Amino acid sequence: MNKPAAAAGEAWRHDFLAALIAELKDGQVELPSWSKVTERARTALARASIDNDELARLVSAEAGLAVRVLTVANSAFLIRGGRPLADLKLAIMRIGHDNLRSAIYSYALAQLRQAPRLKHLRTQLQQLWHESTAVAALTRLIAVRTASCDADSALLAGLLHNIGKLYILARLDDETATPVDQDAAAALLLAWHARIGGLVAANWQLGGQLCQAIGEQDILDDAQSHQSSLGAALAAAVIGANAVGSVVEAATHLAAFARFEIDAGGWLALLEQAHRESAALRVTFGD
Repeated sequence: MNKPAAAAGEAWRHDFLAALIAELKDGQVELPSWSKVTERARTALARASIDNDELARLVSAEAGLAVRVLTVANSAFLIRGGRPLADLKLAIMRIGHDNLRSAIYSYALAQLRQAPRLKHLRTQLQQLWHESTAVAALTRLIAVRTASCDADSALLAGLLHNIGKLYILARLDDETATPVDQDAAAALLLAWHARIGGLVAANWQLGGQLCQAIGEQDILDDAQSHQSSLGAALAAAVIGANAVGSVVEAATHLAAFARFEIDAGGWLALLEQAHRESAALRVTFGD
């Protein structure tokens, strides 16, 4: 690429990111195929005073969302034992608000993956969803193993850790006037998805720790004393689930982080279990 073209590309990326960040800081989150019912249910969960009766009414307004919540409530993956439920209020009481959030967001993201406008990105969006379930399974297992953070919050953090990539891809698709080079888009995703994801999560009022965890998922450092336990679990899961080398190499690498007090053998077991459970997660939350 010649220097003028490179300079123009860099200027475009700067302007695109500046506009994206400004929109998100101004409270604007724009995603295709995001239904009004889903948005009302998502918004209601941010209210401290919300009760399960109102949540059940909101969820029941969209049949697909209601089915997704019942599937989660009756899943063998999350619910060990208990009779099958067909009542939405009881289902919400059983799974709790964090798992309800996971059900709502996973349903909404499934709708987005099927959006006609993003048909040409469907394979890439599906890959992002598979990455999300792999990270979610491992984040949850780390939370359970270490008792360092809430397992349901860890699951939600993992399911949403890729939201920045999805958001950037969807917004890049709006840039029809300027063809985007694939390598440039990949570099943009790698460098900025965590920060953009943290801003999207903040717009969705997902709580300070979860927003910080998503925004700092590319940091795992024992010296980072400010990093929450949820943030550390998510960062470790991102490393483990997306390891380039062998599973053994990933386990050995993660064992170097003393704050978890898990040796290489323990990490290997977690990574192998997460690989099995990610498939169950996709069944539960919709593949």
